[in-house]
Amino acid sequence: MTTASIADLAVLGIASEGPIEPDRIAAIAKALVPEHWQPTASVIAAVIERQLAEGGLRRTGNHIADEHVTATAAGVDRIRALILSRPEDLAPSALPAAEAIQFCFLDTMDPETARNVLARFQERVKRRLTSHQKRNALCPHGGRYTSFWRDMEQHRLQSMVQFLTGVSDETGAAGRDGVNVTEISR
Repeated sequence: MTTASIADLAVLGIASEGPIEPDRIAAIAKALVPEHWQPTASVIAAVIERQLAEGGLRRTGNHIADEHVTATAAGVDRIRALILSRPEDLAPSALPAAEAIQFCFLDTMDPETARNVLARFQERVKRRLTSHQKRNALCPHGGRYTSFWRDMEQHRLQSMVQFLTGVSDETGAAGRDGVNVTEISR
C-alpha cells in the first residue's frame, strides 16, 4: 500500500459511520487523538478527494447541494487493510496516534480481525513493558523523581496490558458466542 496513512484510516473510518459532510470529517479527525496527531483541514480534504477518486468514498444524495460522503464497499475493505497494517507504516512519527485510531475503528471490524489486532496491540505493550523494565535495571540513576517516573510508566504499561487482556478476553468470548464486537465496547 503506497498511500497507507493515518489520515486515510481516519477519513474512511469516520465516513464508514454513514453519510457525513466532508467539513465535519476534518473536525472529527482532529478530535480523535489531539495529543498525538493534529491533521490540518487541507490534509483531510486532500485525502477525501483522493478517496473519492479511488472509489473508497462516494458522494450521497441526488443534487449538488448534498455534500455528504460515505465509505464504499472498497472503502470498508481499505479500512480493514489499514487496521491490519503495522501502526508504524501508517504514521512513523506518530505511532501512539496510529495505534489509537486503529483501536477506535475496531468496532467496524469482524471479530476475527478485532482479535488479531488486539493480540498485536497486547504483544506490543508487553514488549514495551519488558523493555522498560530492562532499561530501569540498567539505569545508574535512582533519584526521587526518576523513581517516580519509572514507577508511573511501569504502572501505565502494566495497566495497559491488563486492560488489553480484558478486552481480548471479551472479544474472544464474543466471537465464540456470536455477540457483535461493537456491543462489547459500548
